[in-house]
Amino acid sequence: MPPRHSALGTQHFLYTSARVFPTITPPPNRLLVFARLPELGSVKTRLAEAVGAERALALYEAMLKDVLDGIGDSSETTEVEICWAPAASASAESLAHAFGGRTLAMQTGETLGDRLAMAFSERFFFHRTQKIIAIGVDEPRLNREAVDHAFALLDSCDWALGPAQDGGYYLIGCRAAAFDVAIFRDIAWGTSDVLPATLERIRAAQNCVAMLPLRYDIDTVEDLQRYAAERNGGALGALLRATS
Repeated sequence: MPPRHSALGTQHFLYTSARVFPTITPPPNRLLVFARLPELGSVKTRLAEAVGAERALALYEAMLKDVLDGIGDSSETTEVEICWAPAASASAESLAHAFGGRTLAMQTGETLGDRLAMAFSERFFFHRTQKIIAIGVDEPRLNREAVDHAFALLDSCDWALGPAQDGGYYLIGCRAAAFDVAIFRDIAWGTSDVLPATLERIRAAQNCVAMLPLRYDIDTVEDLQRYAAERNGGALGALLRATS
C-alpha cells in the first residue's frame, strides 16, 4: 500500500520543496562578452608585434576594464555573461580577478564562428533566451546604452550588427526565432570580408538586419594613436596619456 501522509505533512513537504527548489525565470536577454584572461603573450598578439608583449598586456587589461565598466552588471532583463577562451592557467581565482562576479562560460569551438554558433545555440535552446548580443573587448568605449539600443532594435529586426571600420563587426545579435548557425559558417575571420559575408548570409536567410553606428577596433599602433588623439577617458585613455 502507498504510504499515507497527513494534510499537515503534505503541506510541510510542499512548503519545504518550494524553499529548497525555487523557480527562477532567467532574464529574456543575454549579453555575451567574448574575452581572454589577461596573460602575457596571449592577448593582443597582433599589437604585441609592434609594442611588445608586456605593453600589449597592459593595453588589453585597460580595454577589458573599460568594457566591463561600460556594460555594467546583470539586471532583471539582461544577463551579462563572460565567454572566456580556454587557458591552461585558468582558475577560479584568476577568472574572478579578471571578470568579477559575472556569470562565466568557457568558449568551445575551433574558429570564432564555431564559438559564436555554439554560444548562441546553447542559450537559445537550453536557457530559452529570447535575444542574444555578443561583443568583444576591442572597442573599449562600447557601453550599456549602446547594447540596450541593439536589444531594442531586435524587437523589430531579426539581427543587429555593429560594423567596424576594418570590415568586421564589434557587435552581433539576433532574436531566437531568426537564429541560424549558417550565419557563422565559412567566414574568413580576421579579414575585411567578415561583415560583407555575414550580411550576405543574413539576407540569404531572408532575415532583416539593423545596422548600428560605425566604430573602430583597436588592433594596430595606428588605432592606438587615433584613440589617444581623441583624448578618450577610461583606463585605456589614462594609460595612453601616462605613457605618451
